[in-house]
Amino acid sequence: MTDHESTTENTVQRLVEVVCTHASGLLSGVRHPPAVLRLRAADVAVELEWPVAANDEQAAAGPVAADPAGDPADDLEYLLAQTVGVFYHAPEPGAPPFVSEGDVIVPGRQVGIIEAMKMMIPVEADRRGRIAAVLTENGASVEYGARLFALAQAG
Repeated sequence: MTDHESTTENTVQRLVEVVCTHASGLLSGVRHPPAVLRLRAADVAVELEWPVAANDEQAAAGPVAADPAGDPADDLEYLLAQTVGVFYHAPEPGAPPFVSEGDVIVPGRQVGIIEAMKMMIPVEADRRGRIAAVLTENGASVEYGARLFALAQAG
């Protein structure tokens, strides 16, 4: 590899990092994920697309949705993944989880992190509830709309 090729590769890598940082900032500032996100810096472009199937319309409405296939007596709601990535319960390995079963959460409380393309996207509650069950293992790959937590009424 020539010095020119190495410099060009480093420049492209820095541009990709800048684009990803800005994408993370944009995504963390919207209530619902967009269908498509396109960012460009010079000759570097990043495009993300979240497909929404007809049966996912309820999931697309927000991060907490009632279980449409659940038992009618079941009063649980679900906190859903708003992007594809790897789900983490804690801010770093060995740290205590953001939330545990039995914890009462309020809107805006961080309950996890999803890593997508080296971006750490906070997962936040959008309503009050009690964590009835943690449904996704730490470090598990998740898809858009995957159930992360079951929520019961806080009482």
